Amino acid sequence: MSICLAAAHVRAHHGPVGAPAFYNTDELLILEGELTEVFWRNPHVRFELRVIDETGEEAFWELETGVPNQMESGGFTEDMFPVGRQVKAAGFVSRHRSDFLGLRNLLLPNGVEYAGGRGELIWSDRRLEPETPPERVRRTDRPATEANSIFGIWGLGLRPSEWMAEQDYDHVLSEAGRAAKDAFRPIDHPILQCVPRGMPERMLPGSMEFVDEGERIVMRHFWWGGDRIIHLDRNAPPEGTPHSHLGYSVGRWESEDVLVVDTTLVNYPYFDREGTPQTDQVAFEERFTVVLAEGEEPARLDYRLTATDPVMFAEPLVIETAFDWSARGNIETSSCEMWERSGQDN
Repeated sequence: MSICLAAAHVRAHHGPVGAPAFYNTDELLILEGELTEVFWRNPHVRFELRVIDETGEEAFWELETGVPNQMESGGFTEDMFPVGRQVKAAGFVSRHRSDFLGLRNLLLPNGVEYAGGRGELIWSDRRLEPETPPERVRRTDRPATEANSIFGIWGLGLRPSEWMAEQDYDHVLSEAGRAAKDAFRPIDHPILQCVPRGMPERMLPGSMEFVDEGERIVMRHFWWGGDRIIHLDRNAPPEGTPHSHLGYSVGRWESEDVLVVDTTLVNYPYFDREGTPQTDQVAFEERFTVVLAEGEEPARLDYRLTATDPVMFAEPLVIETAFDWSARGNIETSSCEMWERSGQDN
């Protein structure tokens, strides 16, 4: 069993294990040892690796990889990773914890290599793949059913890193907003402590389900932390309503295809995953416009978000995008759990 470093000539993953703010991506660390534990929970799947160095000293490493839901949608399951067996791991060491590795590759005892869904292989020509590949629907394919209203599931098929790479709204920040964002440290993001994502961070990117409950609409997301409730029978929050991570939303139908939602009383500190700040004075207007399928064009949900904050934004922050119609099923909300490793006190 050994530890060695290599220059990172391989292409880094998109997402947390390739983010320079979290990991030293200049050097690829290679570890060999016993896979002692698998923790298949949000916010990310983690493995524990027991390593013995040349002097006989024992060390336990925590290896982090993808989000459980995304891994499962790719056909990966917990039982594919054999606890108690010898494996070889490659990844990037955390800038914040010396025993924490952003996992890029994992060579299993049978010679098959895990490298996520599309990462480059290092040691093997045999990629770990599910026995029964998941059904994948290309964005150009039509779903089995078509939308005839907003109710159902809509998705935005981008990874968080891909979504953020397309955004450019720092110019609307006030002086206070720029200072707060400059001071942001990704390691301090509340989701790493299983604090639920708030409004509007949980909206983009991802999937959401609209459920018709008469005088209110339930908006359900994969992320833990409760459903968003859009009240159609009010035009303002009741007096004394407390602030919360999702705030209080009131909605109205501008037409049968256009839903307008106003949200206030949000106390979540970030607009996005990159630490764009907001205060509890932030207010949001969302416009959801259903565009029904026509000819070869599938149904979509056009989305426009306008955010105002008298402290952090010098002018309104506007985002526009479109969600794809997905299905008439339902979204199962996830949970999050902090990991207390069995080997962390050894």
